[in-house]
Amino acid sequence: MLILLEQVQPLKWFTSVKIALPGEAFVAYAFFCVTVESISSMADAFASEFDGRFDRLYIHFDVRDHFLKLDTFIKTAENARKVIDALDETFFDGGLEYELIVLPPEEGTFLSKLALWISGGTTVVFGFLNTDVGSAYVEGLTGRNPAEWAQSFGEDHRARIDAFQVETEMPENYETGSGVIAGPPEASPISTDEACKEAAQIVVAMARGVLEKSPDELQKVGMEVGALPDAVDARADFYAACLEDRDVKRVGFTPEDEFPIPRNSFPERARKPTRKPKDEDPPEWFVSMESIYVTSPNWDKEDQKTRQWKGKDQVRRDCYFVIEDAEFWHKVKQKALHVEVLDNLKVQWAFQNIDGRPKNRRVLRVLEFNGDKLTDPLPPAAVRAIVGQYSEYEASNGPRTLFDQ
Repeated sequence: MLILLEQVQPLKWFTSVKIALPGEAFVAYAFFCVTVESISSMADAFASEFDGRFDRLYIHFDVRDHFLKLDTFIKTAENARKVIDALDETFFDGGLEYELIVLPPEEGTFLSKLALWISGGTTVVFGFLNTDVGSAYVEGLTGRNPAEWAQSFGEDHRARIDAFQVETEMPENYETGSGVIAGPPEASPISTDEACKEAAQIVVAMARGVLEKSPDELQKVGMEVGALPDAVDARADFYAACLEDRDVKRVGFTPEDEFPIPRNSFPERARKPTRKPKDEDPPEWFVSMESIYVTSPNWDKEDQKTRQWKGKDQVRRDCYFVIEDAEFWHKVKQKALHVEVLDNLKVQWAFQNIDGRPKNRRVLRVLEFNGDKLTDPLPPAAVRAIVGQYSEYEASNGPRTLFDQ
């Protein structure tokens, strides 16, 4: 079944309509901005280059009978697009060149398949992966750090990702007319299609993370930077559309019959967080490097909000904190740390002074673990990208100050 809607804007179709096929499946097959005149050229694009430059974002609805409201389909797809737009604006400076296309579900399913088709701007994606901020967000949203992404792409691509730097100006002929991306000398050339496909896989995984993760998990990732609040609002509208459709019982984001998000969780996910007025300044962040004596660790990364790490800082004051350093958790996962009964950390952390006390301690980087150096501190630009404007605070072993209560 092929549905062609002429001369319409993306996703602005009809509302409150159900599409059904007798006894078998809901099938919607459409292209954004398709007109009769463009059908031939779109078919040519599919044949010549589409297959090599995209990845699928699945939205799987567990519904009764064999239909889905078109209004539900439109709203969920539109808000998925808004999530991708917000990721592009925040992390890639709007440099990603892409189209979002609706693909047909297989017969007998209610699986909405959106294809993210990338035609350019791949260098900003790989450059983003190579930054400290990028590493943290990619790990937080996809569950895989850049090294794991590179491994899934192959060793040549690992070298490519490792060598990209956001600050480095790429040569003008970086994307060659032959359709081959030369890349840095450490990596073998790959085709433009391959680069676009890899970039699409990363962006799709990040968008899926925004839609799929629980509110608490998103809060740990940090969704206050750039246009990410718009992504959170779009996610809320996504689940509001699912809530309005009483036929939607559960939602998943894989082609398998796995629906991890039940209907009773839709209301919480459809609730938009309160945005602070622009003239209301949050408490100032302070950043320092300090040694911590750990008295009660928590090796469950996802459980840190429920039970934070506990230790004593340089002035022997009790302190509670969470560790956000993605590379540290990667080392934990790989069992690459020398763990003792009582561990000592040297960290770069951020905290806020609230009512005369340091609160909301966030370990941005674990610099040393039991005397073994792990990494260097984040540069100021990376810290600002995570916490916003901040002031340096120099920890001391001397007399206690305002922050040592």
